[in-house]
Amino acid sequence: MTDSVAHASATWRTYSLDLSLQPDWMNGAAEAEAVKTAEDDLERGIRPKLPRSTPMRRHPASLHPASLIALLCVLVPLVNAATPVYVTDWCNMDLPEHSGDYANVSTMLMPNQDAKSAMRNLLAGKTIRAVAHLDTGRVEHATFRSVDGCADCPYPDVFYCAPWLPDRKCDEHGGLQGREYEVMEAIANRGGFKVEWALTRDLSPTFNERFTPLAVNFTTDSRFDLTANWWTDTEERRKLGLVVGHHHTDASRVLMVKRSSEDKKIDYTLMIRPFSPTVWYALCLVLILHSVFMLFTEHPDWYKDEKLGKGRVTRFVKGSFSEIWISFERLNNGGNHHGEPKTNNGRLLMSVYGLFSLLSVSLYTAKLAAIIVIQDSRVGSQIRSLEDLKERGGRALMFNGEPMKNRMISAHPYLKITEAASLGEMKTTKLSALMNAHNTHAVILPNVIARNAVRNHNNCDVLITNNVQISGGGFMASLRECTHKINLVLDGLLMEIENDGTLDVIERKFLNTDTCISGPNEGASNDDSSLTMDQMFALYAIIAGGMILVFANVLASGAKTTHAAMRERSNKKKKNLEIITAPGELPPELPEFTDRQSI
Repeated sequence: MTDSVAHASATWRTYSLDLSLQPDWMNGAAEAEAVKTAEDDLERGIRPKLPRSTPMRRHPASLHPASLIALLCVLVPLVNAATPVYVTDWCNMDLPEHSGDYANVSTMLMPNQDAKSAMRNLLAGKTIRAVAHLDTGRVEHATFRSVDGCADCPYPDVFYCAPWLPDRKCDEHGGLQGREYEVMEAIANRGGFKVEWALTRDLSPTFNERFTPLAVNFTTDSRFDLTANWWTDTEERRKLGLVVGHHHTDASRVLMVKRSSEDKKIDYTLMIRPFSPTVWYALCLVLILHSVFMLFTEHPDWYKDEKLGKGRVTRFVKGSFSEIWISFERLNNGGNHHGEPKTNNGRLLMSVYGLFSLLSVSLYTAKLAAIIVIQDSRVGSQIRSLEDLKERGGRALMFNGEPMKNRMISAHPYLKITEAASLGEMKTTKLSALMNAHNTHAVILPNVIARNAVRNHNNCDVLITNNVQISGGGFMASLRECTHKINLVLDGLLMEIENDGTLDVIERKFLNTDTCISGPNEGASNDDSSLTMDQMFALYAIIAGGMILVFANVLASGAKTTHAAMRERSNKKKKNLEIITAPGELPPELPEFTDRQSI
């Protein structure tokens, strides 16, 4: 509210502080002057005639007093009709009481069908004063494109056209145009009132202007009753006493990203993407364990095999690597040079490993095919939500003065927001180039702006992927001076033109022609993520169970063999003892030894 005072020009301060110097349209002097002139003319017309002794010259074109009275009776209403009638005191505006057929407030009101609805016609015959900032396609002038002598002055010297500017009235030289302008005019036609417009420039980068202070300037300026742009309804503005009426515009923020087809780099990770890193680690571990198991079950005498080298360590390493290669060949179902397993443990292990190989290869092939199909069919970028943007670093662009910036950062602290351009520039600029220039991955824009931006021929490489913030926009007034009461009338009339399709006709009129054809799957939610251990658990449980069973069997076989060997040694020792100590038998003859030293 201080901006309008701090940046006000001398002319504005004079107009705002000295009522005698205000333009006629501001202080009602034009209407009073017209009535006074009519009264003077009427008084002169009925003045008593002079005596004949004093002749009076008559102008050939002079009228008879009675004719003059009749003429004035016709002209005075016309003068009054041509003079705008403003609402000077919104706080004391008489609101209609329910009476007659509407005494019962539960009765259905149908203002567009019943003339008794005083609320619908509350502004009939009056003129409301609307101000709007330049918004291409929404509110703009057909001719006035700059501010005379002050292209980038601070508020309030920022008007392209206004009622008090000579030769700069908004209805001159083609007049205003745009979606919001036609919506307001349609409402005025329904309500029987007129709209007096003033158009300012857009935000000034020189003065680092923001939309919320601009809205405060508009709504606290006594020259205006409301601002007729679409204004996002936010908590901050509500707390400032700014009241947004019925939301006639979808002001939700959406995420815009570059299409993935723009990236032509080699995809080095495509072949390993079907499995997550954990799955690949587990697969390598299974391969190694299977090789070691096969070495011990199918080649139990590996440590004696001289072909594997010298020493047990060398033989174990070479034997293990040989089995790893054979296991990898079996995994690919291409190893046919080796013979069938010789042992039961080997057969069991090969059966489990064969099933594991079959399922692993099948899942890998299916997932790889799915990833390729999804990438080929997906027209849009890989960034589909704020979570995806978070994984890329959270860098995004917003327009200068974005009122939802703090709310977005509060809800999503990981966002790194850069304000790159004005809202008007965002509509026509090449957004992908803007993202590249600021090293960001996405643009967050109001839905109504984004929908038009993606249809521009220079933005065919970007698309809308998701809605990231729900909000609405509408005409704005202020609690100050009670101008918010204007929404009581405008909202009902706005809903009326929504219901009968008038608003849709206006919307289609200003909808950009599609110059970019969107792909059929740009909103698809297909998943091309890697298979995780949670998904592969059953497969690895099979091979783990088989290996545990083989390991248990090997241990049991080893224990059995060891027990048999120990039993055999025990029996042999016992037999030897029986031969030596058997009763009734002579011990076997011992060989004779001669003492070589005695020879």
